[in-house]
Amino acid sequence: MTRSGDGRAGRRRARSRRRGLLGPSRRPGFARSRRALLGATLLVVLVLGGPLLVGLLDPSVETEQVAPAPTPVAAPSSAPVPAPTTAAAPAPSPVQAAVEAADATVTRRGADVGIAVLDRTTGALALNDEADDAMNSASLSKLLTAVDLLDRGAAGTVAVSAQDRRLVRAALGPSDDPSMNALWSRFGGQSGITRVIERLGLQDTAVPDDPSQWGEVQLSARDMTTVVRHVLEAMAPADRDLVLGAMSAAPDTASDGFDQAFGLLAPDRRGAAAKQGWLCCLQSSVDLHSAGVLDPGGRFVVAVLSNQPFGYAAARSVLDDAVGALRDTLV
Repeated sequence: MTRSGDGRAGRRRARSRRRGLLGPSRRPGFARSRRALLGATLLVVLVLGGPLLVGLLDPSVETEQVAPAPTPVAAPSSAPVPAPTTAAAPAPSPVQAAVEAADATVTRRGADVGIAVLDRTTGALALNDEADDAMNSASLSKLLTAVDLLDRGAAGTVAVSAQDRRLVRAALGPSDDPSMNALWSRFGGQSGITRVIERLGLQDTAVPDDPSQWGEVQLSARDMTTVVRHVLEAMAPADRDLVLGAMSAAPDTASDGFDQAFGLLAPDRRGAAAKQGWLCCLQSSVDLHSAGVLDPGGRFVVAVLSNQPFGYAAARSVLDDAVGALRDTLV
């Protein structure tokens, strides 16, 4: 269930304090004896309950269990992302340790970074404390729109032409905005997002307030792992090949000239397939995202979404560090 605005704001304030933002100053006027008593009390708490207090302020990474991949999926012809081989008794998943390592790299003050990693072999889904934060999707909504129209085309409820498929490829690879505009208008815009929410059971995703602003679809890192998994396991093979092929062949430079070689598309440690997102500068911050498949075997689905109060260069380094930690642990 999506939290209320007030609840999310409180969570964001708490997370900002954990990331290093200063809190309000203490009011003057305490008596010396009360200061001494307070100091003694705090000392006792820190000595006796320090580990518990740290755990409350910075909760450990949460791991959920979802069903592992039910059956192997044939490798798409245009993107080398086969389904992992499901072992009879898989070893414990490393995703919790990976997300803990990635979360520890987020040290910039005020950065809100949601990290979610799904192990398709064991069904383990590891989430940091911000993984369910709904953020502006930027171009990640292009993937949801593609999933909606291609699934409907496979079901025979809409006609998807060869030109429509070319638009999907352009929207997902070079992240072409005019192509997305055409798909958004032709295939229902907000209603397409609503269909994906309902069909995939997304928990944190919502349509934008302004129907024309597809970049302001609200979604979370947790929900993005669900979307990418749907592409890998549930789409018609030809549609899966189209989506993964476009994301795996995404160029370093997007059609609008933006350098999208960061996170899962970092050139020196590039993931198997990814959709990137960027948006500036609502409420004096940038949204920068990377979501897709980490490894060529297709075992690990990764989503790192961020809202950061600084420019793209600094925000890019935050995602590079987080994804680098994931890769060092998992691959």
